[in-house]
Amino acid sequence: MRKDRQYLKELKNVDFQPVFILGVHRSGTSILYKMLTATGCFNPVTAYHLINYDELLSNYHEQKEQDAKHHLTESFLKNGLTDRGIDRLKITADFAEEYGFLLRTQSLQMRITKKNVALFTELCKKIEFIAGNQKPILLKNPYDFPNFLYLKEVFPNARFVFIHRHPLKTISSTLNAVRTLLQEKNPYTARLSRVYEQCYTNPLLLQPLRFIFQALAKCCVVVLTRITKKSADYYLKNIEKLSKNDYISITYEEFCLSPKEILQNIMEKLSLTMIQKIDAASLMKPRKVEVDISVQKLRSYIYKSMKAYFDLFHYTIER
Repeated sequence: MRKDRQYLKELKNVDFQPVFILGVHRSGTSILYKMLTATGCFNPVTAYHLINYDELLSNYHEQKEQDAKHHLTESFLKNGLTDRGIDRLKITADFAEEYGFLLRTQSLQMRITKKNVALFTELCKKIEFIAGNQKPILLKNPYDFPNFLYLKEVFPNARFVFIHRHPLKTISSTLNAVRTLLQEKNPYTARLSRVYEQCYTNPLLLQPLRFIFQALAKCCVVVLTRITKKSADYYLKNIEKLSKNDYISITYEEFCLSPKEILQNIMEKLSLTMIQKIDAASLMKPRKVEVDISVQKLRSYIYKSMKAYFDLFHYTIER
C-alpha cells in the first residue's frame, strides 16, 4: 500500500517550474546536474525521491525524512557503494538522479509519455511540496532528449539546458558503461531499476548480453550510433521550434574549458542568481575517455551518419 495515498490531496494546487537538462547518454548531463544543484537555486530529483517514492509525503509529515535518507545512504555504504561504478560521482540519498527510473515502474518507457506524464507530474509536485519553496524543479533524463517538443507541449513553462559532446566519446563511453553494468551487478542501479535487477536473476538473458557487448562490439557500436543519430537528428530538426528564450545549448568540451563562465551563462539565461557560491573549476573533473577500438574502427561510419551534427558543433572525425 502506498503510504502517501492519504496525503495526495495536498498536491492539488501545487505548481512547479521544470528545468530539463537534456543530452545523449554520457554527454555530461550528470556533472552539469550536480553543478547546477550545488548553486542552491533548484529542487533536484534525488535517489531518495525515486527509491522511497511511495513514502515521501508520509515521511515528511511524520518527520521521518532525515532518518529515511540516512538509512538509504547507509545501505549504499554497506554494499560498498561510494560512487555509481560507471563514473566517479559520489552517491548518497541526496544524489541528483534521473527521473526516468521512476517512469519505467509504470510503463516500458523511460521518457515522458501520455501514459506516465501523470506520475511525472506527481513526482514534481511531491518534491515541490516537501521543499516548501518556489525554486524550479531541476530534471535530468537522456531519454527525453529526442522528446523536448512534447515536454514543451505538456509543460508550457518548461526551460531547457542542452549539452552536447563529441559522438565518438559518448558512444564509446556508453559502450563501456553497459559493459561495466553487465560485468558485475551494481547494487545502486539495481535499487533504481527493476529491469536491471531482473536481468541478474535470469542467466539466459545476462550471459548473451555479456557476449554481445564483448564479442560483437562492432554491432553494438552500429546500434548505439543509430540511436545517437536519431536523437541528434531530432535536435537538428526541431531546435528552432523552441523559443530562444526557453533554452540554452552548450557543449561538454567548452564546459570543461570554462566551467565558471558557462555556469554563469546558464544562470543568466534562466534569470537566476546563485544562492550558494561554488568553485565550478574544482567540481569539474573531466572524465578521460579513451575511445574504444571498435568505435575507432567505425569512426568514418559514425561521422558520415552524423555529419550535420558534427559540423554544427565543429567536431572532427579525429577527436
